[in-house]
Amino acid sequence: MIDRLDDSLSDALEWLQRVGSPGTADDASEAGNDRTETDGDRRSAGDDGGESDADAANPASGADAGDGTDDRGDWESVESPTSRTLHGVVHGQDGPYACGEGGLLLHQTGDGWQVVLERGPGVSENTLRSIAATDDGCRLWFAGDSGALGFYDVADGHLSDYSAPMEKTSTWEAIAVAGRTGEERVRIANGSGEVLDCTVEDGCPVWGEVVKPGGGSTIPGITAGPDGFYAIDTSGGAYREATDGDATTAGTDGSTERDPRDGEPADTEPTDTEPTDEWDRIGVRNAQVDFQDVRAGDESVFIAGADGIAYRYDPDCENWTPLHVGQGALQAIRSRGTDTVAVANGGRIYERAASVRWTELDAPTEQSLLGLALARSSADSDGLGTVPVDVAVGAGGAILERDRRGRPTDGDRRD
Repeated sequence: MIDRLDDSLSDALEWLQRVGSPGTADDASEAGNDRTETDGDRRSAGDDGGESDADAANPASGADAGDGTDDRGDWESVESPTSRTLHGVVHGQDGPYACGEGGLLLHQTGDGWQVVLERGPGVSENTLRSIAATDDGCRLWFAGDSGALGFYDVADGHLSDYSAPMEKTSTWEAIAVAGRTGEERVRIANGSGEVLDCTVEDGCPVWGEVVKPGGGSTIPGITAGPDGFYAIDTSGGAYREATDGDATTAGTDGSTERDPRDGEPADTEPTDTEPTDEWDRIGVRNAQVDFQDVRAGDESVFIAGADGIAYRYDPDCENWTPLHVGQGALQAIRSRGTDTVAVANGGRIYERAASVRWTELDAPTEQSLLGLALARSSADSDGLGTVPVDVAVGAGGAILERDRRGRPTDGDRRD
């Protein structure tokens, strides 16, 4: 009897691992052969300092490591079921999901990418611009045009439409989620610089107040970090909403007054409203470019900006450092451990591995890449949500994948 029980448990664990570890589609094809260029002429190899120099300085950064193998793998274009623009991608408990134009929601299974939703949560064809998952990956939240908002439970395929909460029908530009399914905290940001908070209680969303962290500029990015939520706006502002009980910027005398170093950037117009009590402005001083995306990890916060510029924030030292990544407007940036990856217009992909030098990787597309999700290891999700591929999505339905099997991906666990 005990032997049969052990065999059953082993079979169940093996099935969960198999379901949670979809591989790269075997029948990968060049997606979007008939698509048009969206960002001008493609750059030549070796721009921004020369790829060969970067590879020589860091053999593991995309070039052959010298023994005939590449421990990072190559980015490959996989077959896409759509030609619509894909704006965001995230790893759920059972693999990657992507959202995009017309309310589209896609899922990568063992048989490749499949359409889950054709017309969004409200069956209204409103474009979904952002997607985020709960910490356990069992629920996906997405938001977009005309107040489109909803979530999808991956275990039972249950879809819930909560579009236009609090009568807000403007475009939701970004969404962030923290916590496990059923007790998650959600922040949604729009083009009017507003952030709506939501807490799930007894299985149902409870809407909080609508606040403006800054002066009303569009908020294109918001993220959940280990110490609270972070947001950026198109006026060069970066903001933090601390977790309950966490102090704001502390002075040397133990006070919690705002740090004068984090006032208005010198090159932007003053905001027309005071920051809210919930959100503190933490930078960025003298920001020179428009911001596109923000991502908070265990040790650093990264902002992706125009002109190939990124910013890294050290919360302990309350310091921002500008980073020259490459060419094109950076649309998404992700970090895991010592590795950081950014995608940009024109099909550009950049990577940095424990170094200040960024390397431009070969990418099999010239379509602008808008969304990025890095592989999740068993350590990230207790072995049930392991996804061994990095995924980038973008214009024309472009989907790129990079197999990371055999390479550690521990560290920053937030996609």
